[in-house]
Amino acid sequence: MACEDAVWVRYREAMASQGVPIHHRSYYEGWVRLWLDSGLHVPPRDDPAQIFSSFLESRGKPEWQCRQAFQAVKVWSSIQALESSVAPQEWGTVLAELEKRLANRHYSVNTIKTYVDWARRLSQRYPSVPTTGEQASCQVQEFLHGLVHELNLSPASLSLARNALAWLVRRVLGFELVLEDKGGAHHGSRLPQVLSPATVRRLLEACRDPWDLFFGLQYGCGMRLGELLDLRIHDIDVVRRVLVVRSGKGDKDRQIPLPQSLRSKLDGHLERRRALWMADVEKGLARVDLPHALGRKLSGADTSWEWQHVFGSTRPLRHPEAGELRRWRPLEPLVRQHLQEAARTAGVEGRVHPHLLRHCYATHLLEAGVSLREIQDLMGHSRLETTMVYMHVRSPSATRPAIDLLQT
Repeated sequence: MACEDAVWVRYREAMASQGVPIHHRSYYEGWVRLWLDSGLHVPPRDDPAQIFSSFLESRGKPEWQCRQAFQAVKVWSSIQALESSVAPQEWGTVLAELEKRLANRHYSVNTIKTYVDWARRLSQRYPSVPTTGEQASCQVQEFLHGLVHELNLSPASLSLARNALAWLVRRVLGFELVLEDKGGAHHGSRLPQVLSPATVRRLLEACRDPWDLFFGLQYGCGMRLGELLDLRIHDIDVVRRVLVVRSGKGDKDRQIPLPQSLRSKLDGHLERRRALWMADVEKGLARVDLPHALGRKLSGADTSWEWQHVFGSTRPLRHPEAGELRRWRPLEPLVRQHLQEAARTAGVEGRVHPHLLRHCYATHLLEAGVSLREIQDLMGHSRLETTMVYMHVRSPSATRPAIDLLQT
């Protein structure tokens, strides 16, 4: 897509934003071109639109044409005044503003990181910040084409990049984004990978403590990895045998039954975790991040037992902002590494990752006769269509789960 002259592009955007009817815009542009070609001298304090209108009237133009020409030049003058008063932006400022606005709208940390990363990649390809909507659309379109043809990016990643850049252009730069297509990639339909209950049992038995409990909870409760890492002590009710996921995907809470088979392991883990927390309090390592403004509202809550993560890191890690040592939740790469090691030990072939256990949970529940609607609630899906994919991967011969982690 060839980028047109930036001034005229800005003028067309100004006409759209000021509500000029579409069938009038070509006439507006024609009046402005005539005005520019006329070379009329305008004193500093006079209105160029009024002078041009009077000029046309003296040439015998109808009153409605003079009025239309007056409005056309007014729009032109407004964008010229705006462009002369606004300094060109730098990408560093734009990226910081993007991160700030995403945080203000309570997007997740992972989403903010991903969106800013895609915007940074765009800035590396185009050093100058676009000054018009058409220029921004041109850059984004060419960037998406490059992701498809040069990097062979998957449709899912391409869709994520497109959403991130659309957010940047529309909500930070303030332009309308118009794309010729979605980047040249076709969205196919993929089925999730699922392991048999016996294979899952073998995989969990190969996990070392406390990873057998960690992945046992992920499989037995169908949790996303981030939800399990964010799990706090007060989110587990051992007496009622339920677990509450706070602020899951879509900022939704949900309650999940705790597997009875994990009861003893969970009790032992919480006892050891409490002893570790008491030692951290004495060493000044027990501080945790609290959601929203609870750190100011609840005095001492950031070091209290109920706000600690159920699974803490094996060693204290330095906080990137505060700079102090804290016992954070385990890092995601370490979690994936432990599961892959267990898969090699158990002889499980194929790509094994934490989300695979979530797929197994939903599929095995379906095979056990649990309704799709109930599985939708347990999984935290917004749409039933998302849950229905497991209808295509369930075993037709299965009538009940062969592993008791699903029995409560």
